[in-house]
Amino acid sequence: MKKLLLPLLLASPLVSADLLLDKDVSQLNFGSIKNNTVAELHRFTTLSGEIDRNGKAVITVDLASVDTRIDIRDQRMKEHLFQVTKFPSAVYTASIDIENISDMEVGNIQQRRLKGELDLHGHKKPLELLVRIVRGTGGAFTVFTVEPAFISVSDFALGAGVDKLQEIAGLSSITRAVPVTFSAVFREKEAEEGEDEGDKEESPLKKVLPF
Repeated sequence: MKKLLLPLLLASPLVSADLLLDKDVSQLNFGSIKNNTVAELHRFTTLSGEIDRNGKAVITVDLASVDTRIDIRDQRMKEHLFQVTKFPSAVYTASIDIENISDMEVGNIQQRRLKGELDLHGHKKPLELLVRIVRGTGGAFTVFTVEPAFISVSDFALGAGVDKLQEIAGLSSITRAVPVTFSAVFREKEAEEGEDEGDKEESPLKKVLPF
């Protein structure tokens, strides 16, 4: 079976350069439900990543960039849940089969099921995502999830941190299965380094997403 990765399918034989994640228009989102009825959307605002010409792909999430839209909750998550001083990042890695991606023309869309490994809080687990890939101009690719993936806090030894957050906030419950979605733009490395900020192609998702 083909080995695939998150936004990392974006490489192509037609792309001679490495692909870099554009952190200005890329974002990972996750949700939570407290007291069984209150659903909230959160995000990480700082991502980095690269796909080299050999198909090695790495995506890194800066856990200290968590944004729940409540400052004190951000601090509590950093300290008690993610423990960012000890585990500053989450890393998703995989090898990529770039077959068929080279045939994509500007505006073409492909749907793929990506399989990779997530390293979070000192634990590694497989993570599968269903995504759509859109080829843009100038060697850019936009990738976004079709459906959320669910991460179990127990798989990454995050249960004690969730318990602590629940205790501090005086909540009756916080969900232990976390839905995760993302949108990402990748660009050829040389193009990224040579572009002015005003010349970058913005992800089309920015026109419809509320963040």
